[in-house]
Amino acid sequence: MDINEPLQHYASPYYDPVKAHEYYMRTRELKGRRSTTKLNDEGKKVWAYTKNEISGEKKEKVKEEQEKRKQKIAELRAKAKATREQISAKLKELNTQLTEESSSRRSGVDSRKKSDLEDIGEEAEDQKERIDEKKNTEIERLMAIEIPSGLSKEERAKRVAERNEKIAKLRDDASEDKSKVSEQAKAEKEEVRTSASLKKKRITEDTKEERADNSANAKSEREKVSTELKAAVTAAREAYKAAKENLDATYEDLYQQEFDKIASEYKAVKKRKRRK
Repeated sequence: MDINEPLQHYASPYYDPVKAHEYYMRTRELKGRRSTTKLNDEGKKVWAYTKNEISGEKKEKVKEEQEKRKQKIAELRAKAKATREQISAKLKELNTQLTEESSSRRSGVDSRKKSDLEDIGEEAEDQKERIDEKKNTEIERLMAIEIPSGLSKEERAKRVAERNEKIAKLRDDASEDKSKVSEQAKAEKEEVRTSASLKKKRITEDTKEERADNSANAKSEREKVSTELKAAVTAAREAYKAAKENLDATYEDLYQQEFDKIASEYKAVKKRKRRK
């Protein structure tokens, strides 16, 4: 039988006799851990082609696992990126809400301050009006007292002077009382302004603290995402490594099985030593 003529009886999904012959003619140097010395020439051709086909299939399987790993890692990174973006969006939303609430609370303090100042001013004006009414009533009462007509000119002048003195005192007392009211109102207004200023300052400090807490929480969440991503990527790589090792073991068994079948069908003929 011509060794260049492919045999048809070896059956394997990894062996095509025509393509095997073409492959063998292209590459005569056979490599591998399995010795081909126990194969005849046809067996060497069969094994070379079969081994190449198995290696090609294994390469595709490895490539598939590599693509799975790459796709998984890409998905993990995309998911982590989306999560980080959600965290940033949430932080922005919280800070915007904080700013609005702070502005509203400060406006509330200003409104209350304005209302309190107006109340103090109105109350002070009411008190001053009551002081003036009381003063005018007293003056009218004094003016209503008639000086007897039979008095001497000197006595009449004396009584008029006394009346005028009393009226002057009423006016001085009223003026002094109104000044006290003004001073009291001024002090109360200053207290209202100081209180409002302290409240607004506290609101600003509270907002700043809450903003810092939000940023710290967002940072912590982003770090958690990064840690989880790192662990997931490592797991994906380890899974690929395990799959690769499993493929190596599986195809190592397959190499051996196919080689054993070929070796059983294409045994090399041992040359007998001539006796001297």
